[in-house]
Amino acid sequence: MTPAQPVTEEVDLMIVGAGPVGLFAALCAADLGLSVALLDHVWRGFGRGHATLLHSRTLGLLERHGLRAELHAEGARVDRLELRLNQSLVRTIDLPEPALAVSQVTLEKLLLAALRQRGIEVRAPQQAVSFEQGSDAVDVRVVRRELVTLGSPAHYSDWEPVESSRISARFVIGADGYESRTREALGIQTADVGALESFAMFEVPAHDPKSTTARLGFDDGLGDVMYPLPERRTRLGFQLSEGLDLAPDSRRLRDLVARRCPEAPLGDCTVQWASVMHFERRLSRRFGRGRVWLAGDAAHVTSPLGNQSMNVGLFEAYDLTRRMEDCLRANRAPSVLERYGSEREREWHKLLGVNVTFDLLPGAPSWLAAHARHLVPALPASGPDLLEILRELGLRLE
Repeated sequence: MTPAQPVTEEVDLMIVGAGPVGLFAALCAADLGLSVALLDHVWRGFGRGHATLLHSRTLGLLERHGLRAELHAEGARVDRLELRLNQSLVRTIDLPEPALAVSQVTLEKLLLAALRQRGIEVRAPQQAVSFEQGSDAVDVRVVRRELVTLGSPAHYSDWEPVESSRISARFVIGADGYESRTREALGIQTADVGALESFAMFEVPAHDPKSTTARLGFDDGLGDVMYPLPERRTRLGFQLSEGLDLAPDSRRLRDLVARRCPEAPLGDCTVQWASVMHFERRLSRRFGRGRVWLAGDAAHVTSPLGNQSMNVGLFEAYDLTRRMEDCLRANRAPSVLERYGSEREREWHKLLGVNVTFDLLPGAPSWLAAHARHLVPALPASGPDLLEILRELGLRLE
């Protein structure tokens, strides 16, 4: 029998996936004094990134790690929300604390620079292919891959394994996104909690570069959003029920604006960037087990209108690293992390409208009951700020 490959490294925490959630988890862990191995199965580089809306709770977390000032210098502030139903303005909401629209690339670059200052680099392309949990650690087999030419012409190539190693990690966080291999290795299934949703997204020149107001609308049950971006741009998103094959060009944008938000003061409809995206409303049946736990899109996917999945995912990274550090410091059994799983499951039931009751408070508007399930995940807030906005509207989640 071939002897087992020896362990080549021991770390407190291995993080699988180097998107925003994985990068932030590594930063949180490093600032807690934990040794970290950060892996990604393929290095994506920094191309043009999708815009994202950072909630106030997220900005508070990033501030603790010295990033808030840099983000504000690169972002566009959002402090007010216009809520419209079938094109009629029903409420203007002053956000409890401002949100910030930034490019996802900007966020990732800042996180990566902060990690490099702490001596942590992304190990890529490396893939964690198996997790063997023991009483004190997780034995992770890691495969390093290289792009190998398979024939002629040269574009016939693929990522091939060239080297493997074993790393012993006291804990593992799977932040490897929608098609999480960590979740798959744990044997955790996901549940669809709603139909597939499709969106046409556009970026155009801003009509009013000084605006700090976002617009959220619902037209016959379909959501749409508009909010300011940095560099004098505006982001628009439209949930679609038809025309999925139509190109997201200026003509398509003008048609959607005319039908869904004719009051929007766009002016120049020159499309600077556009895409049609598809999202599943999906939730993991568990958030982990033992010493291996999930955060971000590895555990949940929802509508992009409120950017809930990434913002809550960043909080999960912060929360999970602290719980793991506490286990290590106090020599506690990993079973205490089951509470993380139950708390996250309950939060996502509320955000996705699963096994939850929407209670109307006295004086709530009549339209709220019919739209509550779609409204909650589309609001640009999370955590206590989201609950405060809902209370202001007249809604309580139970």
